[in-house]
Amino acid sequence: MCPRCWHDVTVTDALIDQVMPSLGENGVLGLGEPTHGSANAFAWKLELICELARRGVLAALAFEESFTVGLEVDAVLREGGDLGRAWAKGSSIWRTATILEGLRTLQRISATLSPERRPRFLGVDVSKPYRTARALLERGHDASLLRAVADRAHLSIADAADLELLCRSLEDEADPTASALARNLRRWADAYPAAPDLSRLHLRDSHMAHTLLENLPDRGITVLWAHNEHLARNPEGWGGPTMGHVLRASLGSRYYPVGMLCGDGECRAVDPSTGGDDHTAVPLPPLRLGTTDAALRELGRTFVTGEEFDHPGPRRFIGWQVDTSLFGDAREVADTFEVARPSSDFAALAFLPESTADIGYEPA
Repeated sequence: MCPRCWHDVTVTDALIDQVMPSLGENGVLGLGEPTHGSANAFAWKLELICELARRGVLAALAFEESFTVGLEVDAVLREGGDLGRAWAKGSSIWRTATILEGLRTLQRISATLSPERRPRFLGVDVSKPYRTARALLERGHDASLLRAVADRAHLSIADAADLELLCRSLEDEADPTASALARNLRRWADAYPAAPDLSRLHLRDSHMAHTLLENLPDRGITVLWAHNEHLARNPEGWGGPTMGHVLRASLGSRYYPVGMLCGDGECRAVDPSTGGDDHTAVPLPPLRLGTTDAALRELGRTFVTGEEFDHPGPRRFIGWQVDTSLFGDAREVADTFEVARPSSDFAALAFLPESTADIGYEPA
């Protein structure tokens, strides 16, 4: 990770000082990203996170990652151990060389701090329910439904309702970790198997927000790492409020989401047009005039607050999958890779002149 630089943007004390007053003593700084595979975006976020840790004000790093993986990474980050192996249990989206290197830097910084001042790591997602079920089984909570989820068996809508009842009973456990695991599994059942048509997909965002709020430290800054569209203060993200909308409703101005957009370049993604499912370096969709991304490129600034910049949108929405076969049709590009939302979804916007593709890693 190039220290303190991401192409034309420098992580300076002035930039941090510009944002810190809005957060107060225990605010949440949301850091978005233009794609799920831009190495230079990841590097900037990690340098900002590490700088907050060096200053001793980082209380927690919350990640769009499963709750159970978060528990393992938290133990390794704060107590030592093989970070690569712990991180390899998470989503393939985040299993990149840049992120691992940045987390190892954070681990080294944490080791210089007293145990009570070391930042926590929190996975806020309801993903990987089989790991959650296995963790509950390992704690002695044996039940046929937990074994079914652990084995990745298909659950019917009726099974989902029964699982929710089981998890609610386990949430009363004296063991706080078991209680939190049961709550996380119940929320997965609520968002996914309870609605196979994905009509309740928006609940994933609400559940991520509530998981963060339940674990928010009393003091210090929490950095929330997620895609732009989860951080956006949007009341109708996937048919319901986004994580950012829920956080803003609860925290007010103490929630400060920074979206990140970019120009041209590549990202690490899966290209369905190739017929494969491996992550590779994939070109970004064409940048259309009239988008917020194009307006920021024209402005020539790499960081603007909402008071300095306002744009009606749309903005590009690039996730883990980029189908390059659509690039020749401008209408397809707009329909597939853009979201019609204003820049006011964020408190500030960072802009990458280009995106560089990250690379994956394999644990030793």
